[in-house]
Amino acid sequence: MYLLKQVKVEKDAVLVGKPKPEDLTNLRQQGYLKVLDIMPMALKDKRLAGRVRSAGLSYQHIPVETCDLESCHIEDEWVVRFFQYLVRHGQEPMIINTDDEILGISLVLLSGLFLEGKPYQEVIRSLEALGVSLRGRKDIKRFIREFYAHYKGKLIA
Repeated sequence: MYLLKQVKVEKDAVLVGKPKPEDLTNLRQQGYLKVLDIMPMALKDKRLAGRVRSAGLSYQHIPVETCDLESCHIEDEWVVRFFQYLVRHGQEPMIINTDDEILGISLVLLSGLFLEGKPYQEVIRSLEALGVSLRGRKDIKRFIREFYAHYKGKLIA
């Protein structure tokens, strides 16, 4: 496998990274059911959906990485779609296809802890507990804070 990091969020298993085509069948046999592709359209592997489905997994593309985290707006459609997808399918083992492992892991933890009513600082502490450093990633820290400020008390799930 290539660039895959497993994240356990309570009982949920999420792989973050870019699986090799030949690993998809093996991942299906290990219980992974879905691939959520967050790559921007410009970098999207146009054959990935077919390979994923051939391996017996489902495929969804939500281009989270399209938005530069320095300039995006928290209410952008991709933010809501990604969050809703994780809420609806979070109980099923999935693979998040991304070049930005830290972003993928951060978004997974954000979606779970936000719903539990935990403060945004808990997302950052949880990332650190997993060994994920946000050093030099002010964009992700800002995104997490702004997400909480914008959606606190609102239903987006």
